[in-house]
Amino acid sequence: MIKAALFSLMLAMQGTQPLDDPKEEARAQDLMREIRCVACENEPVSQSGSDIARDMRARIRTLVAEGKTDEEIRDWFVARYGEFVLFRPDSEGVTGKLLWGLPFALLLVGGGLLFMRSQAGRQAAVDPIDPEEA
Repeated sequence: MIKAALFSLMLAMQGTQPLDDPKEEARAQDLMREIRCVACENEPVSQSGSDIARDMRARIRTLVAEGKTDEEIRDWFVARYGEFVLFRPDSEGVTGKLLWGLPFALLLVGGGLLFMRSQAGRQAAVDPIDPEEA
């Protein structure tokens, strides 16, 4: 029981302290800016002050220290919290293609409609009437 409590305390302290290797700490900081806090809307865990963000930062540092790749760390958070947790969601699959492609498709459709409207306005122009015909 005491060993488990000490181990938990050690893990918690490891997550709040910067990593010893500056490259690993920089990598952890980059990941903290890419992962969204699940309690704070649209705020990365690096800037959030919530308890869960603190836990997420600790988990990121732990996973980096264990030698996990960035992709494995992102996958761990997606498996736990869903794709919402990523600021840059995956572009694979139907939802990813809709998420990334729909804005461009809407822009093209809107531009096409404006072009067609301007062309229709030119064709429907009224010919001037001769004063002799009136």
